[in-house]
Amino acid sequence: MNLSKIADDNKILEIRVGSHLYGTNTPSSDLDYAGVFLPIKEIVFGFQKVEEVDLSIKDKTEAGKNTPNAVDRKLYEFRKFVKLAMENNPNIIEQLFVNAPNIVYINDAGRALLAERHKFPHLGLVQKFKGYAFSQKHKMVIRSDNFHELDNAFNYLKDYPEQKELLIELRDKYLPFIKYTRDYCVIGDLNLQKGIYVKKAVNMIEERLSKVGNRKSLITKYGFDTKFASNLIRLLLEGKELISDGEIKFPLSYKDTVLAIKQGQWTIKEVLDYADELEAEIDRAAEKSALPKKPRFDEIEKFTINLLEEHLRVRKFLAWSPRFILGA
Repeated sequence: MNLSKIADDNKILEIRVGSHLYGTNTPSSDLDYAGVFLPIKEIVFGFQKVEEVDLSIKDKTEAGKNTPNAVDRKLYEFRKFVKLAMENNPNIIEQLFVNAPNIVYINDAGRALLAERHKFPHLGLVQKFKGYAFSQKHKMVIRSDNFHELDNAFNYLKDYPEQKELLIELRDKYLPFIKYTRDYCVIGDLNLQKGIYVKKAVNMIEERLSKVGNRKSLITKYGFDTKFASNLIRLLLEGKELISDGEIKFPLSYKDTVLAIKQGQWTIKEVLDYADELEAEIDRAAEKSALPKKPRFDEIEKFTINLLEEHLRVRKFLAWSPRFILGA
């Protein structure tokens, strides 16, 4: 089963996402695409479960950054997309409010999906958007001094010959990147139990560093990851707009603020203080919101079934009609 061909042949919607959708793109911005495809009967009734198909073109520099040839492109199976949108997943529900210039492909089924967009938001979006925003906050607050300590510790400890030695036993080596308190060995912003082995410490440091991704230069230059910071504020502003108005308008009316943060024009304190303000504003907006408390499950399920049945009926007719016309 050629999933790439199935997804492309049965897509109903494809849009530009990311900075081009938000209006924060610059001449060096990557092109990211996302879309929806309707499943064929083998996927609906067969044993192979397909939730998304990645059609990206991978091409990265040695530093791990996408080259101009790289393209992120993902198509979601229709039922998976609807489920995520009904859960008010921030990365998905925003796609339902795409503006016309960012629609790359759409057909009647895609237009029917977008016509239902106002049925998806509900008060559950408050925790979803705040939760996604918290994830971005956690990733952004690794400051430059912490990053360098973690990086130096990882490079030293991963090659340390005694991986099963207790971390506390390295105290006599006076390593500059490890500080000791009564209960912990402190490396960067990690508090590691004194009783863990060096090998365990290496794994924990590596996991922490993995959250930095390929944006070490941002941390070194600004003292924190400005990309995650801009995502934090964008998510909170989107959540506030959606809970207040029941929709998100693109390009974002606050795109200049998001871009300024991304470009390092805000301090980390300004970002975190604004994030706290926005969280409080979202909670107040939720108290006045006209959105339902829970998803409109029955309405959305009925729409999903009808669109899927129509798709399968048309495919069956197209597969059968030539034989009928020819008298087969």
